[in-house]
Amino acid sequence: MPLNRLLSRATARVVLLAMLAIMPSHAAQALSGPNISCSIATTPLAFGEYLPYRAVPTESISEITVTCTTSGSVEEPWSGVIFLVGPRPAIDRQMRQGPNALQYRLYLDPARTMVWGDNDAMANSLPISGTVSPSVPFRQTIVVYGRIPAMQTSSPVAQYDDQITATLSY
Repeated sequence: MPLNRLLSRATARVVLLAMLAIMPSHAAQALSGPNISCSIATTPLAFGEYLPYRAVPTESISEITVTCTTSGSVEEPWSGVIFLVGPRPAIDRQMRQGPNALQYRLYLDPARTMVWGDNDAMANSLPISGTVSPSVPFRQTIVVYGRIPAMQTSSPVAQYDDQITATLSY
C-alpha cells in the first residue's frame, strides 16, 4: 500500500562562484512497515568561485541525512532507496543562467568515478537500510560529491542554477 513520505528536493546554484543546495519535498511508496516515519534533510553544495581557465575541476560536497523513527514498541527493520532526478540526464547535467551553461556531475564516491545519475534506475538509486527502535532513531548521512569540469571557458561570470530532486522511498 503506497504511503506518502517526506522527500527532498535539491536546488543547485552556481556562480562562476558556484553553489548547489538540496531542499525538502513529498511523496513515495511503502517499502518498510507502517509504523516507520522518515524524513530527509540536506546541506548546500557550494562550489565557490569557478575559474574557467584553471586546469583542474572545481569540487565540493553536500550531505543528505535520512532520519527514521517508529511509533511501534519494538525494533523494526527499515529499508529505502534515494533517487536523484534532474531536468537532464546525469551525463549532461548543466547549471544555467539564461542561455549560458556550466556542465557538472554528482557522484557517489570521493574519487568521483561513480556518477549518481537519473538516466536509468540502477545509476539513479542508492539503497539504504537499518533498524529503527522506539528509543533510538535510525540516522544515516550520505555524502554527495559534486564536480564542475575544468576549462569551461565559454561561460560568462554569473549565478548559475539547476534543480535536482532527491526522493526517498521507504
